[in-house]
Amino acid sequence: MRRLHIVFAALALSVVAVVAVAAPPGKLKCFSGAPATCSVSQNTVTLDTSSGGFAGAYITNSRNVSGTSLSGITFSFQYDCDPSDTKTACVGGGSPRWSIPINTNPATTPTPYAFLDAAGCGSTGTVSTASASCPVNFASIDYANWAAFAAANPTYTIANALPFVITDTTEPGTTLIFAITITRP
Repeated sequence: MRRLHIVFAALALSVVAVVAVAAPPGKLKCFSGAPATCSVSQNTVTLDTSSGGFAGAYITNSRNVSGTSLSGITFSFQYDCDPSDTKTACVGGGSPRWSIPINTNPATTPTPYAFLDAAGCGSTGTVSTASASCPVNFASIDYANWAAFAAANPTYTIANALPFVITDTTEPGTTLIFAITITRP
């Protein structure tokens, strides 16, 4: 009988784990402020801020990560500068970047955001909290990377606001944003 309980407990845990990991991805959306424009085509967002303004992207169900510990989540996106097809022509002034809402426990209003940008991550084409070489800025304090930020602030969690990718530089051409992911291990 005891063996049967262990089997049922293991089965229940595996079902819970599968449900948590298998949550359907949200829809990719974009936003812009004139004169900038944005568009979504399949899994790529085209952001054009060459004449000014700002443009960004987000995943519609990304608020469901609210309450997750900083060490329990990964944010990542890839980018390419078009038409030059480089990783540097569209990078500047902290753009493109992740803007990640943080709950400082107790929560503050307005919600503060942590930032990771392409230039800080070495202009490699990827901006990710999983990278040891991507510094984080939060409340005007710089951290070596997301792991250092999480270690220094163990009670902080992801706030109930929208994490998003944004660019607001006037570099020539457009910025292509793709492979936007938010994952909980």
